[in-house]
Amino acid sequence: MTRVTNAALDRAWRCRPAPSDVLDFHRSLPGYAPTRLASLPGLATRSGVARVLAKDESNRLGLPAFKALGASWAIHRALRDRVSAGAVTVVTATDGNHGRAVARFARRFGHRAAIFVPDGVPAAAVRAIRDEGADVTHIAGNYDDAVRAAAVHAADDDAAVLVQDMAWDGYEDIPGWIDTLIANGPFNTQPVPVVGQGPEKMPS
Repeated sequence: MTRVTNAALDRAWRCRPAPSDVLDFHRSLPGYAPTRLASLPGLATRSGVARVLAKDESNRLGLPAFKALGASWAIHRALRDRVSAGAVTVVTATDGNHGRAVARFARRFGHRAAIFVPDGVPAAAVRAIRDEGADVTHIAGNYDDAVRAAAVHAADDDAAVLVQDMAWDGYEDIPGWIDTLIANGPFNTQPVPVVGQGPEKMPS
C-alpha cells in the first residue's frame, strides 16, 4: 500500500469554533443533540492511520441533512432583524434539502413557507417539502431560474423574507449566515483521518 502524506500539513491547526450565539440558538431547539461520530476502522486501516471518524448527519434536528443548521439560524436572524411584526412568508428556491429545512423551521417558528423548485427535483423531495406545510411552485428551468423566481416573489411581497443559500450583489447577509455554519469546521461532513484516540461526539 502506498501512503500519501501532506508535507505541508500543520498538525497544530484547529478549526474556528462556531459563534457562541449560533451554538446557543441550536442547543435551544427541540431535538438538538451533538453529532454522532461513526468509526470507520476499515478506511482507517487502508489509509494507514489509527482512526477515521465520520460525522453522521442523517438526523439533524429531525431532518436527514445538515441543511437544518443553516436554515434554522438564517430564518431566526432574518426574523429577528425585521422591523414589522406578525407572520411572514419565508421564501426560497431549492433542489431538495435546503427547501425542506426552510419549510420545517418556518412552520416551527409560526410562519408560512413558499418554496420554488426547478426541473429535475425528485417527486419524493417535493412531497417532503409539501409535507412540511409549504406552498411549492415548480419553475420550468434550472436552479438559477428558480432562485430568480423566488427572489422576485419575495421582493413583491412586503410580508415575505427571502432565505436563500446563494449570494449575489446586494444579497449577502443571509447566505453568509448560512455559510458560517459550513465554513466553521464543526459542520464539515467529510470523513477525516484522526491519529490517536479522540472523542466520540463533537459539539454541534
